[in-house]
Amino acid sequence: MTKSANSTHSSYSQSQPKAGNADAESLRLKQEQLAEASFQETYSAITSLFKIKQTKYQKTLNLAFLEGKISLQAIVIFAISMLLICVFLTTLWCLVNIAIVLAVMHFFSALWLGLLTAAGMNVLLIALFVMLLKMVKRQVGFSRTKRVLAGDL
Repeated sequence: MTKSANSTHSSYSQSQPKAGNADAESLRLKQEQLAEASFQETYSAITSLFKIKQTKYQKTLNLAFLEGKISLQAIVIFAISMLLICVFLTTLWCLVNIAIVLAVMHFFSALWLGLLTAAGMNVLLIALFVMLLKMVKRQVGFSRTKRVLAGDL
């Protein structure tokens, strides 16, 4: 090669690595920016998810508190109702049973028929009160909180 061709070739080869280095550096910077942007998006998504979970658990805690409050009220109402029912029923039970036995004895002159009639009335009253107790029992518990924690809601 001639001296001028050689100098052209050497100047071209010196400028080519500089251009290649610039492209590589540019590509590396773009990759770093993408990685940083991806990290920011990931961090933002994790932060959002944490806030959502925190809100969910706070609301679940509030739900458990409210269910506990409702359950406590139901228990208090149940206890007071049971006390009043016991007092009322004991008095009423005695009076009604005496009245039934006396009425049947007056009309049929049979003590056994009066006692049988009073026993039948007692069974019906007990069945009514058992149904009432079952309705109150359904209000006691944390079923909604359990469903939320299990992920059903």
